Amino acid sequence: MKQLVAFYIVVLSLLISSLSLAVSVAEYTKAIEQSPEDLKYKFYLLRGLVYRGQGNIDAAMKDFSISIKMRPTHDAYLRRGEMYFETGAYNIAEQDFTKAINMNPSLEAYKLRGVTYLVMGKLDKAVVDGSEIIKEAPQKSNSYNIRMEAYAQMGELELARKDARKALSLDRNNKVASDLLVRYPEKIELQGAIQRYRPRENINKYRVWANNRGFAFTIKPDAEEVDKESTDSR
Repeated sequence: MKQLVAFYIVVLSLLISSLSLAVSVAEYTKAIEQSPEDLKYKFYLLRGLVYRGQGNIDAAMKDFSISIKMRPTHDAYLRRGEMYFETGAYNIAEQDFTKAINMNPSLEAYKLRGVTYLVMGKLDKAVVDGSEIIKEAPQKSNSYNIRMEAYAQMGELELARKDARKALSLDRNNKVASDLLVRYPEKIELQGAIQRYRPRENINKYRVWANNRGFAFTIKPDAEEVDKESTDSR
């Protein structure tokens, strides 16, 4: 009885330390060998994380697969899906992320599958997952990143810019959103057939963006200015 109690203390120690301290492959291997059958899946998962941290993708994938075979879990599917993604096996990664979502529709799972859909060119599905992410965390700027990029690749530029502007309203340092507005600036038709480019809404919010990119940036150019530009362009 004392040995069993001692073992569970060791198990608890390993589980806690895995969150904050580096635990070696050897320690997890020992835990796998000594743990009861109903706990081994956890240590295969944790050892797989160590292998992943070491860059040993094959070993990590093997441990995640053993963990799933013993007891399928949301985390194991996510971690193995990441490994498949890194090796370019996007179809299998998508399947693992979908299985994780079916078990627990977490924000992380939708983000991982949404990015996978983007890479695979499944843009309609990326929009759906992006919308789920926004639904779950509408006040987080990066929640809009996947959907805005999917819209942009689909040619739905106004919808993409709308998401980008919303993302920047939550965090002006969102580089994905600012880069998208740079790639797809909004064309404004002005009198005299003069064309300028700017994102919508508050001009002051985008003045630095416009100056850095060399875009002319005015709201209501007067007639003299337009005439001058027309003359200059001849």
